[in-house]
Amino acid sequence: MKKRIFDLTRHDIEAMTRVDFVDCIRRSEGRTMMVENVVAMAPPLDLVSGAEIAAAFGADMITLNCLDLLEPRAEVNGAADHGSADHFTVTELKQLSGRIIGCNLEPIPAGFTDIKIGRSLTKETVQKAVELGLDYVMLTGNPGKMVSQETILDAISLTREVSKDIMIIAGKMHGGGVGNDYNLDIIPQFAEAGADIMMFPAPYTTPGMNPTLASTIMNTVHEAGMLGLLAIGTSQEGASESFIEKVAFESKGAGADIVHIGDGGYGGIAIPENIMRMGITIRGRRHQFKRMANRR
Repeated sequence: MKKRIFDLTRHDIEAMTRVDFVDCIRRSEGRTMMVENVVAMAPPLDLVSGAEIAAAFGADMITLNCLDLLEPRAEVNGAADHGSADHFTVTELKQLSGRIIGCNLEPIPAGFTDIKIGRSLTKETVQKAVELGLDYVMLTGNPGKMVSQETILDAISLTREVSKDIMIIAGKMHGGGVGNDYNLDIIPQFAEAGADIMMFPAPYTTPGMNPTLASTIMNTVHEAGMLGLLAIGTSQEGASESFIEKVAFESKGAGADIVHIGDGGYGGIAIPENIMRMGITIRGRRHQFKRMANRR
């Protein structure tokens, strides 16, 4: 399959392998957009999942944040008022969105207990991710979870032991309780452990992360054989559209293969207009509107 990310249909995605996903993203030349969605919160619109909103506004990849893999569910807004089911399953989210779907798993340090086990990185949760048909796992940490690049590195190896087929995205998008980490020396180790894509903060989202540093990091990631992702994970996804536009084109200019927008808007998802502005910025209206329309 030689399609670019914004040309994929749901049926294409269902037949793709880990290698296919990586090749497709690389072929798309920095025009891949990831949208994050907190599934433990009721979405802003009644009876519509956050994943559907993300897809409708142009997401290529949708990351389910705060998904408990031992009790997987995405909340529904207004279920009682409409007599509908009170949650979506992962299978339903994949069918309804028609997108590449993954979830966050948090590689917490030993002894840390302030998190549900189903959201942390264990052999069991990786196995559950595979069983649920998730296309990728993103090994990272939410604020306050004390996740470091070192705990992520160990998690990559564990994940790859469980599955050779699931795509692994790994890295930090903010301090996450232990401070920001722009260590280039660890990048080749991520690749050796089995990561496909490495993530860092996008320019202007964490202190000191400017376009020059972002470019240096992305070059190092590519030299190690991985794809690069630059993320807005600092609630600036709720900033102005002009800020989103600036971060998006600086991220692409720095070499990011994937540009990410976090979930800090309303109801566990970024402001939809900001999602759309990011998509238009990195690929123009033609491909953005096609992505918004195509979920078949």
